[in-house]
Amino acid sequence: MSIIGKVGRNSKKVRILNFSIHFVLILGALTMIYPFLLMISFSFKSNVDSTSLDLIPAFIYEEEALYKKYIESRYNEESSRLMDNYPGNWISFAEVTLPQNPNQKIYQEWNDFLTSYNPTPYQYYVAEHYGRGIYPYAQRIFRKELRNENDNSLIEFNKKYNTGAQSWEEIVVEEKDIYRRNFVSSTTGYLGRFRDFKVNTPHWMRYYVNQEGTFINSELIPEYGDDISDFNNANGTNYQAWANIPIPQRVPEENHYLRDEWIHYTKRVINIRHLKINPQAEPLFQAMLAEKYNEIKTLNKTWQTSFADFNNISIPDPIPDSGALVEDLAHFIQNVALPEDIYLNSISREFQDFLTKKYSSIVSLNKALTTNYNTFEEIPFPVEDIDYYSFYERKSEIRREFLWRNYAMALDQMLSDARSLRNTGIYVLLSILLAITVNPLAAYALSRFKPRFSYQIILLFMLTMAFPAMVMGIPNFLMLKNLSMLNTFWALVLPAAADGYFIFLLKGFFDSLPRELYESASLDGASEFRLFWQFTLYLSKPILAVIALGAFNAAYRNFLFAFLVCQDQSMWTLMVHIYELMQRASSGVGYAALVIAAMPTLGVFIFFQRIIIEGIVIPMEK
Repeated sequence: MSIIGKVGRNSKKVRILNFSIHFVLILGALTMIYPFLLMISFSFKSNVDSTSLDLIPAFIYEEEALYKKYIESRYNEESSRLMDNYPGNWISFAEVTLPQNPNQKIYQEWNDFLTSYNPTPYQYYVAEHYGRGIYPYAQRIFRKELRNENDNSLIEFNKKYNTGAQSWEEIVVEEKDIYRRNFVSSTTGYLGRFRDFKVNTPHWMRYYVNQEGTFINSELIPEYGDDISDFNNANGTNYQAWANIPIPQRVPEENHYLRDEWIHYTKRVINIRHLKINPQAEPLFQAMLAEKYNEIKTLNKTWQTSFADFNNISIPDPIPDSGALVEDLAHFIQNVALPEDIYLNSISREFQDFLTKKYSSIVSLNKALTTNYNTFEEIPFPVEDIDYYSFYERKSEIRREFLWRNYAMALDQMLSDARSLRNTGIYVLLSILLAITVNPLAAYALSRFKPRFSYQIILLFMLTMAFPAMVMGIPNFLMLKNLSMLNTFWALVLPAAADGYFIFLLKGFFDSLPRELYESASLDGASEFRLFWQFTLYLSKPILAVIALGAFNAAYRNFLFAFLVCQDQSMWTLMVHIYELMQRASSGVGYAALVIAAMPTLGVFIFFQRIIIEGIVIPMEK
């Protein structure tokens, strides 16, 4: 419906005015659209790209931006794991760049190696199995398996694994520092179920940790600092990067620049399951046990074994996950074993041995893989090739995952606690019913009967618009508390049942209705209720629609007052639930929840915009 009539548009001044009005309105619309588009953009982001103010997330069209997000998610948002695999290169995911010269042939050799090698759960992490305030891909898969196994019953899950989870969201495992001495991978209970999941994951859902990198980050960089030149100056070496330093498998010789750090690392830092013990050290181990337990029956009782004599005990291979035996072996390695009897057992060394057996000579390997190594020991852990081609082969799937996962968590949270949706629906419905009942009655009384102080009353109603709604928050809260109405729907709807602006708007509309209509209906015997119900309200459909939409919008977006008067979780509305979600979820998930929550109001505006415009324009024309 046009604001300016067809005749008036022909005037030059009116055309200029018309253009100016529409230009200002378009600018105003843009100031509203831009923040909304920015919110949509942020709903797809994670920590690594959350600071970039772009309307279209860069990962949608830029490969390096997508690779950063992939590495962040792949390493479970743990920058320390990234530093282990890229020692001296990156200390945060924001610094990640695409590899300059990835070698696909080495990546293929790595996959061939894994088909014949059986890694232990202590040698790799499950990629994307936890994060900060997000449900990563592997975590969703694991949780889905548990739900299916337990018929989607949390009670059955708690009974089966002897846990006390209050929601499926609590079911998450965060494996950290598997290379550290105190890490243990359990085979029983809920953690044992995760271990089964971990063992059965495909290779692209795993990332292996560079043992040499953990040595550099835990021993060398803390001592020499980040600059490799300080290490070179102190030890008379000429390494170009930390990753180029070869970490010996066995203890370095006396006066070697890595000997002290190597001994400290193997004896006190690294998980003993990444070590091998020389069988010649068994007499020392047996002597230590004999001194500690005195009698073999004491050891058998502690270990739950049946050895006949201490001399029958051998160093276990592989090392068990837990138990007194493991504790005694850890004590032996740390305090008794000679450094010469210990050696590192790394997956990168196993990969070198695999290539040695396959190619025999370094010349054959260089020719086949287009490399330029002098010895097999120079071949580094191929982490860049593994990460890049794991990304490259699944690039489209990865992009779709980042477009969906924030919304997946937001929807899961909203639907898992359907009470907030139910509460919001009831609240909105009651607010609309009261708004189109109480306000028209008050406005009709002022318009029809014209009391002596009607204008003063309208002015009083209008004065309420001069103050923010929360000025009345504390008085309303205290009143509702005294009436014992807190945590009820009455607490939500009663304070806003009568609205000064709505009454003012309705009174102006009712005043414009023809008086003759009421006089004729009264002469025909129509009651006051019939005049109000069949005539006034029937003719006021446009303005009543505007009031209903206004009541819907006010109730739907109400947060602070709803949070104040309904603190019981069972009475939370959707906006309160989203606020609580934003306290523990990532910012991207919070924005995704806000975008989802904005859809109903956007839909109402799109489908009812004609009613809204008529409700605003018709009273002005009348």
